[in-house]
Amino acid sequence: MKKKIVEETKANEEDKEDKDIDKKTETTDDLNVYSIDYDDSKLNQGETKYPLSSPVHFHLIIGRVKSGKSVLLNNLYLSERFFGNDFKVKILISSTAYNDAINKYMLEDFDYVFSEYSSELLDEILNMIENDEGEGRFLLLLDDIIDSSAMKRGATAKIDGLISRYRHIGNGEIEGKLTIAMATQYFKSISVIARNNATAYYIMGMLPEMELGKISESLSYFGGSSKAFLDIFYRSKKEAYDFLYLSVEHLEARRNHTDLLWKQGDNMYKSAEQLKAETEIKDNIMK
Repeated sequence: MKKKIVEETKANEEDKEDKDIDKKTETTDDLNVYSIDYDDSKLNQGETKYPLSSPVHFHLIIGRVKSGKSVLLNNLYLSERFFGNDFKVKILISSTAYNDAINKYMLEDFDYVFSEYSSELLDEILNMIENDEGEGRFLLLLDDIIDSSAMKRGATAKIDGLISRYRHIGNGEIEGKLTIAMATQYFKSISVIARNNATAYYIMGMLPEMELGKISESLSYFGGSSKAFLDIFYRSKKEAYDFLYLSVEHLEARRNHTDLLWKQGDNMYKSAEQLKAETEIKDNIMK
């Protein structure tokens, strides 16, 4: 019996050595990067209506009062042309929810409406999502709450934590059960975490030069430079209530959803003469 155990142990060690040799050979000689097989049905992303974001997304909507934010939100989350039918439960947190007449249809359509934000409320919402069975998605719309004086310093940490992992929030069986949209008047109010996790930006109306400067610095990957970004922004403003739609998911910039202004690759493979000519044109536009 002892001899048999010793022989089996030796055989196992030899198999291990052979596997180690194969592994070393693979890692040394094969430098290709291979895709990973996974069950994407559990991600619950839904079908994308290009050029829109996928149903599971985090939208940032930036614009002053009377810039068209509420009209946009009504269209995006009530109309079946956009995301109106993509959610099982819709939740609105807005200090002006009951004071703005344009919210009438949201009040009728949304399942829960709260006029005050709190960390405890966010915990309850998260608990409801994680205990919900099936694939149904939840929409959480945060309207101007990060600009509210009621939001004390550091109070956004809870929201940032939710934003950083919203794609993976689920019930243990299915992920992708939460979509977030955040509307704000000031770009400076948006945390770095929120900016880095945005699926798309909507920039509404005209903004002060200083605010545009901050935005162009942060989002200069659209266009390739701050100056190029500003050119894109101004080209998106032809008529009243036009907005600049920046899709991080597709790496495109559009006037509204229709007119493509820039896409990834537009600044690549151009000669020095082409780049110089384009720079001169942009300089003349900005004067």
